[in-house]
Amino acid sequence: MTSDPAGNLYGATYSGGTYGNGTVFELTPKAGGRWTEKILHSFSYGKGGYSPNPGLILDAVGNVYGTTIEGGSHKPAAGTASELTPEAGGRWAEKVLHSFGADKGGGIPSAGMIFDGVGNLYGTTAFGGAYDEGTVFELTPRAGGGWTEKLLHSFGKNTDGFMPLVSLALDAAGNLYGATNGGGTYGYGTVFELTPKAGGGWTEKVLHSFGNNADGSSPSGVVLDTAGNLYGTTSTGGAYNRGTVFEITP
Repeated sequence: MTSDPAGNLYGATYSGGTYGNGTVFELTPKAGGRWTEKILHSFSYGKGGYSPNPGLILDAVGNVYGTTIEGGSHKPAAGTASELTPEAGGRWAEKVLHSFGADKGGGIPSAGMIFDGVGNLYGTTAFGGAYDEGTVFELTPRAGGGWTEKLLHSFGKNTDGFMPLVSLALDAAGNLYGATNGGGTYGYGTVFELTPKAGGGWTEKVLHSFGNNADGSSPSGVVLDTAGNLYGTTSTGGAYNRGTVFEITP
C-alpha cells in the first residue's frame, strides 16, 4: 500500500466490491490502534477498467493513480491507467487517463506507475509493443486536460527480456530501472535501464541477465538507494529454488 502525509493508507483489491471487479480502499488510523476502512471506488465491467493492480501512488494534492489489467475503451480492451479525485461530500470520481489495447501501444499493465519531478507518469505493460513482449510507457499531461501516451521501449525477441510485470524506479538524472519476468541471455529474466537521449528517444541497456537459475529467476522489480545500487527479489531460483534477494552495483 501507499500512505499520505496524514498516515492514511491506500490500496487496491483485484476483485470484490459492489460489482465484484475490484476496489480502491483507504485505511484511516483511529485512537487505540484500530483502523477504519473506506471504499473509495468499486470497479465495474466496462470502459472504466477493472481488476486493479497493486501499487497506487498519490500526487501532492491527494489524487490517487493506478492501473487496471482489464477493461477500457480500446478495442480490444487491455486495461487502463486511471485517476481517483476526492469530491465534496466524501465521494471520489474516477477518470480514465489512458486505455490500453493489445497492440503496438502496449497492453495489460501489470503494475502501478511512478511520477517524475514534473508530473509525468511511467509504467510497464506485460504485452503489446512492436514484438508483443511488453513495453515501457510514459503518460504526459496535456495543457487543457487529457494525457498523451508515448511508447519508450518495446521488449523484443527475448534478448532484452520480456513481460515486465512490476513497477519502475527513477533516479535523480531521469533514468528508469526495471525488471522483466523472463528472457535475457539465459531466459530467466533481466534488470534493465532506460536512459533518455538528447533530442528525444530512449536507450535501453540490460544491466543483468539472471542465469542458470543459480542467482534467481523471474525478478520482482528493483529499488534504488542513494548511491545508485539496485536491490530486488526473485520468486524462484537460488540455492534452494525458493527465490533470492539480490544487489546490483554499478
